[in-house]
Amino acid sequence: MRLTGKIILLIGLSTTVILSIIFAILTAHYNKQIENTLVNNSRILYNMVLTVRHWASDYGGVFVKKQSGTKINPFLPHPFLITRQNDTLAMRNPALITREISELSKKMIGDAFFHMASKKYLNPANKPDAFEDKALTYFETHKDKKEFYKFERMNNKLYFRYFAPLYTEHSCLTCHAKQGYKEGDLRGGVSIHISAESFERARNENKFFMLSSLILTIVILSMLLYFGMRRAIIKPIENLTNAAEELEAQNYNFPLKAPPRASVEIYKLFEAFRRMRNSILASISMAKNSENKYRSLIENSPEAIGITDPKGIIIETNRRLLDLIEAPRADILGKSVQDLIDKNTIKYLSEPVVSESTVRHYETYLIKKNREKIPVEIFEIHDIFLVPKEQITFFYMRDLRLRKKLEQYSIQMEKMLVLGELSAGIAHELRNPLFALANNLDYLNKELKGQIKFQEIYPELQTSLNQIHKIVSAVLDYASPHQPEFRQIDLMQVINKCLILVRKKFEKAHIKIEQEFTGDCFSILADPYQMEQVFINLFINAFKAMHDHGHLRIFGYCKNSTVCIGIQDDGIGIAPEHISRIFDPFYTQFKSGTGLGLSIVQKIMNQHNARITVKSAKDEGTTFTLIFPRNETKEI
Repeated sequence: MRLTGKIILLIGLSTTVILSIIFAILTAHYNKQIENTLVNNSRILYNMVLTVRHWASDYGGVFVKKQSGTKINPFLPHPFLITRQNDTLAMRNPALITREISELSKKMIGDAFFHMASKKYLNPANKPDAFEDKALTYFETHKDKKEFYKFERMNNKLYFRYFAPLYTEHSCLTCHAKQGYKEGDLRGGVSIHISAESFERARNENKFFMLSSLILTIVILSMLLYFGMRRAIIKPIENLTNAAEELEAQNYNFPLKAPPRASVEIYKLFEAFRRMRNSILASISMAKNSENKYRSLIENSPEAIGITDPKGIIIETNRRLLDLIEAPRADILGKSVQDLIDKNTIKYLSEPVVSESTVRHYETYLIKKNREKIPVEIFEIHDIFLVPKEQITFFYMRDLRLRKKLEQYSIQMEKMLVLGELSAGIAHELRNPLFALANNLDYLNKELKGQIKFQEIYPELQTSLNQIHKIVSAVLDYASPHQPEFRQIDLMQVINKCLILVRKKFEKAHIKIEQEFTGDCFSILADPYQMEQVFINLFINAFKAMHDHGHLRIFGYCKNSTVCIGIQDDGIGIAPEHISRIFDPFYTQFKSGTGLGLSIVQKIMNQHNARITVKSAKDEGTTFTLIFPRNETKEI
């Protein structure tokens, strides 16, 4: 919204709110005066009725000469008397007197009358209506209150209804003691009706007058304030705004002059703006040259670069860093470098050197937008000043993924070389002694069949010898595996065949086996014998990792051009620091293991141009996922 619109809105709202409050207070005060007038008139009428009742009550009622049409009160014990002159005198008690005066008031006054009401009425004419019943109930619970009133519309006319209580006095007991009243009891009340039509018309006329005056006052006052502010403030500010827009458009040759009769403050503002324009012209050339050099240096760097302010917030990056993280620039700016790296894996390659600047050299992992981690080497250079009093920090980041792969490949090749040499040594050095031991042990078993002590140690010797054979065979299988013989196989059938071999073992340990396969893509080219080795090794590892009442889940699905088989257990899991070693030869977490099962699985998978991944957490189980290429032919 433009400033002019805001000022108009502000002036209009301010004057409207202030004047509306003032006029609302005046209107409320006027309405309150009307209400007070009606209440006072009702109180006067109530006191007059009360005076008449007291007078009649003090005399125990009044006998009047019966006229034509005068009705005898049937509710009185002595409703009439006959004089010696044979005249009939009708008894008029306080209630009857006030009721007859009320009926007379309706005829004579019309706009103001009253009515007697009681919950314990004898005369049906004294039966309370809804308002009177509500008022009597109110006085029963609020004995300290003296009046009850409200506006009510009756027969399409507005009335002010007023109700005041009547309490039993000593003089009233003559007539009402038989009804159970005691002195001080609420006996009923006087209900007064006063027409409020004239008051309502006066209130509406006052409301219309107030509203008209309010609108007229708001319009006149808003116009006066607006034109005054426009001349003194808005117009000069519009001129400055136009000048600022010229600066934004890089047009610096425009007239800039304060309006005539401008205030001292406005004049000083125009002069300051003029000086600022001249200063901008002098600085732009220098800034452009510096910016071009700075951006060329950053963008053309072969390494990823991040620049942070003194608080560690990234203020600039080059394209290389964005490519590494695979995130747009907007997602990086405003974050800390510490949010982009894994702080727990920082490994310093040299001690921080302090000279003219502070340099830190370390390796860690850069976290991509998809939470994947990339190994990087970082040079962190502090206390750099591109401009005075503006300290920044440079981060040079080098992608180490290729170097790490080469290092890992070199280590793996070295392990394979050592394992090959070790396997050859075992084959030559152990097989012949083992064969001799096995024959001699069988000979001793036959010769010493009756020796109890020998028969006690023979099973242990036989078991140990078989374990040594098992280790030697596994080492030789790993070192010199046969070449796979590929043919079309169904992985589901291979898995079911392997489960037949281990199912009894799992059932005995109360381990539940669940299978879940989605799709019909499980036919691949593979060596069935080697696939059986893979699954048997993984099933046995899962069995060792679980205690009684475990759960083994085998699932499969198709994904793009691959077939995925998952083997998930809820066993002891693998600690994060051990996951990288589980495929190393002779590494095992189980006392009875050889440490070669997963090494053999990985080697078989590599021969099938397939991959194996592992996801595990301590005490939360482990999931191995085998990923095979789909519909890929092999050279046999």
